[in-house]
Amino acid sequence: MILKRLSTYIETHQRVEESILLKTFRLQKSGLAPMVEILIRSGHVQKTVNGRGERLAPQVFYSWQKTQVIPMTTVI
Repeated sequence: MILKRLSTYIETHQRVEESILLKTFRLQKSGLAPMVEILIRSGHVQKTVNGRGERLAPQVFYSWQKTQVIPMTTVI
């Protein structure tokens, strides 16, 4: 049930930062990670990691793809 809500949320917003998902669904990173991995393997959700240099923590975004794509994580 939460997977469906998570999927619908990402689809509705098209691109969502990980911190927003953690706050919205009241999850910790360790709880969100396995659920997002299932969505990534389904082929509609892609993960993007923005490194932002050495001093700042990386930003993680999840985006929705209308057509099914090869599961991947993009690092910028």
